[in-house]
Amino acid sequence: MRTRQKQRIIIGTLCAVIIGLAVGYAVLSQQLTINGTGGIASDFNVLFTDIVEGTMNGATTINKQITDSTTATFTIDLKSPGSNGEYLITVENRGTIDAMVESISGIDEANQAAPTDITFSISDIAVNDKLPAKESKVFKVKVDWSSASTSIPSTNKNLTLKINFVQDASSTPTPKTAAEYLINNKLSSDINTSPTNGLFAIDNQGELTTSDSPREYRYIGSDPDNYIQFNNELWRIIGIFNGQLKIIRNESLGKMVWDSNDINDWSKASLQVYLNNDYYGTIDPENQSKIDGDYIWKLGGSNSSNDVTAQMFYERERGTTVYSGNPTEWAGSIALMYPSDYGFSTSGGSTTNRSSCLATVLYGWSDAEDCYTNSWLYDSSTMQWTLTHVASYSESVFGVYYSGYVLSSMIAYDSNAVRPTLYLLSDVEIASGTGTSSDPYILK
Repeated sequence: MRTRQKQRIIIGTLCAVIIGLAVGYAVLSQQLTINGTGGIASDFNVLFTDIVEGTMNGATTINKQITDSTTATFTIDLKSPGSNGEYLITVENRGTIDAMVESISGIDEANQAAPTDITFSISDIAVNDKLPAKESKVFKVKVDWSSASTSIPSTNKNLTLKINFVQDASSTPTPKTAAEYLINNKLSSDINTSPTNGLFAIDNQGELTTSDSPREYRYIGSDPDNYIQFNNELWRIIGIFNGQLKIIRNESLGKMVWDSNDINDWSKASLQVYLNNDYYGTIDPENQSKIDGDYIWKLGGSNSSNDVTAQMFYERERGTTVYSGNPTEWAGSIALMYPSDYGFSTSGGSTTNRSSCLATVLYGWSDAEDCYTNSWLYDSSTMQWTLTHVASYSESVFGVYYSGYVLSSMIAYDSNAVRPTLYLLSDVEIASGTGTSSDPYILK
């Protein structure tokens, strides 16, 4: 169980400034400030989301606003004795931990303070009230100038109210998987034509989307915060697929042949054997237990790359077009990235935006600098192997050239950069980290 921190939401000082008018009326200007403390654990996230007028009798709102999600402020003018006004404030629990009102203090003594004919009250919220995760609550704040008042108050009135929210001790927070954490906390909604670095939802055509049911989630951009520590090495998250993180080693293992017999069948390739035996053996047991060792990798091929976009590669990688006798899928722990992983990782730029990059065949990316330089999977120093083979030949495999395009003329016996790629089990969790290269996500 993680250590949980207490969040305090504080209703601060309510100041009543009295201004006497010649006709014997008074204008009461009151301000309510609700503050929250910082340093709250990300799982505990109680905040204010709305403030609206309720019933107003002889009262006018001068202003009302919420700032920093933890400060609600209103200023109200009460025109005469008998005037009153109320405000409905919404408090929302956006965390994953159920919250509870631990205490409400200060309101009684505030109402007893002079001048007593101007009072302040709160309703629809009480000690021990629960605020479950992902739910909201509306409570009422009322300011009233007693109709029995016989004189115009002439002093300022200071009112103090504190509402303390804490974790509901009767609830057990549901642990968040790494996928849930990233989707809930890191998913970007910036889906303009040239989005910035980040994690994005992808639709069935490979485009960015805000749909609640995307095809998958992918990191895009030249350098998003998708770094993760795995096996005491720096890896990066390609994306989230059916609740599983797909990760790739940040640095290659060096140049190796795809297959020593110059055959493009991954199920028998010498590189596959090395990665899933010798290299797998270098991964410590704790991290081995986090790998999906029975993941079904699709091995569909394409006859060429000259006319194939990222979306077309995606479909062919999962298709049944293969070189004669090659399997269409393989179950195992470690493989390589797909050409589509590379294509979908671009954010595009000011000259060629992402949509234009996705509409451009990957073989033509060498003429679209905005496409490859804004892909974090691009490496200008070397050619990188992919998992996908050329279905029209027995020895050809697709690779990412250091000029930025995907080509089909790489021979399996060639030596090119190898970046191991794997899927983590769906129940792994993130213990800490922000995803930067200096503060990568740490798994538990």
